[in-house]
Amino acid sequence: MLPNDSRYQTLSQGFNQRWSSTPAYIRLVGNEADAVAALRAALDKGLRPTIRGGGHCYEGFVDNDNGVILDLSTLRGVRAATDKYGASTYCVEGGATNWDVYTTLFRKYGVTLPAGSCYSVGAGGHICGGGYGLLSRRNGLTVDHLVQVDVVTVRAGRVEVTRAHRDDPTGSAERDLFWAHTGGGGGNFGVVLRYHFHHQLPKPPPRVWLSSVAWPWDDLLKQPADFRQLVNNFAAFFAEHSGKGESIYQGLFAILKLTHWTNGNVVLLSQWDEDDPAPLERFLAAMEAGMKTKATVQTHSAGGLFLPYPDKSRQMPWFQATMTLNGSGDNQRGKYKSAYHRRPFTPAQVDGFWEWLTKNVPGVDLTQTLVQIDSYGCRINERKPTEDAVPQRDSIMKLQYQTYWTDPAQDTAHLDYLRGLYRDVYKATGGIPEINTDTDGAYVNYPDTDLGVAGQPNPAYQRLYYKQNYSRLQRAKKTWDDKNVFHHAQSITLPS
Repeated sequence: MLPNDSRYQTLSQGFNQRWSSTPAYIRLVGNEADAVAALRAALDKGLRPTIRGGGHCYEGFVDNDNGVILDLSTLRGVRAATDKYGASTYCVEGGATNWDVYTTLFRKYGVTLPAGSCYSVGAGGHICGGGYGLLSRRNGLTVDHLVQVDVVTVRAGRVEVTRAHRDDPTGSAERDLFWAHTGGGGGNFGVVLRYHFHHQLPKPPPRVWLSSVAWPWDDLLKQPADFRQLVNNFAAFFAEHSGKGESIYQGLFAILKLTHWTNGNVVLLSQWDEDDPAPLERFLAAMEAGMKTKATVQTHSAGGLFLPYPDKSRQMPWFQATMTLNGSGDNQRGKYKSAYHRRPFTPAQVDGFWEWLTKNVPGVDLTQTLVQIDSYGCRINERKPTEDAVPQRDSIMKLQYQTYWTDPAQDTAHLDYLRGLYRDVYKATGGIPEINTDTDGAYVNYPDTDLGVAGQPNPAYQRLYYKQNYSRLQRAKKTWDDKNVFHHAQSITLPS
């Protein structure tokens, strides 16, 4: 697909409108043989390849001026299959979206993956970064169910399909390649054609309770102590109910959206997957404990997810709830940051939220700017930090800092704002969520080039994303991509 093709402009840009590029051409990959041929052709021409699945990379790592974008968007099958050892699996192709996965697995097989809420995110990148969603506290991360990955690799100059399995011999190159795809991030080792998942995937709950409540900023500005109380209540609750032995609230996933004051409301969204609503009601009561500001119903967007219903809680079939809680949002410009938290927030961190979320910035629309605090833990924390490439296995909350806008002239203002907010929240640890008792780094699927880029001396992203697992990822890189064919601004680097 050359620049004069009518599809070129669309397929050269991802979801985030901040990023676009002018590749020499775009190649639509439709099957395994096509992927091998497309990669060989790119290398024969001396062109750098990048791979696009859903196109949701936060930092535009797929953008590729004068190179080749291998587009997997037509490679989107989801089906029952067998792995290389003959065991039954569910196979998800690299170009499938979350919605392809949910629809097919549920309707044909009655199972699901504990993946993300954004329907259009591509499975190809989401899964190999770890993958989590509203069912993860009960069912773990997406990669916890992965058994095999089929990848087009370039090893010692040979372009070939490698089928790497969880049960390959310990210490083998294939076992390391599989392990690298359980949290090592996308665009590092090859073209992911297929993921195979264990045949005993979790069954989704028949019905869930969805809750959406809000606290008006007009009231919180008059009662600043209530803002702090709410944030501390949320953190304290999940500090108590996020251990790997949690027996009551594994089925609760909650998101506290600390919006900028101009949005109008601070919002709490919750999904509870049991029929009895009493534990959900106790959770909601715990969130308001000690507050004078009373909750209201939230029926408009506050940074993506929202429920357009006039009641605070509503029960519905799981599949309908999954359709309702779609967080993809509009195509806009966006910037993101992230952090894992192991303990409740310090007073200084809560002060940082308050200072920046109540700040007036003349001429800048911050109504779509927020700190999203997701509940975490429970089943996620059952695995050891080195068992998979995802090393953060004892956190209680996962934070995503977000800002959205449409006017390119506002780029600097939004980037500076989010950087200032993040820096001040983590001022005590140098402006980033360092690996310590309170915080545990950042999430590779929410990449942030402010954490450094490849080629810099000791960039922070290597330890914040991967911690002690980075050296093993480098060894896998050396084995499977010794010429660094697959690289981007925050890719795994070859060992020195």
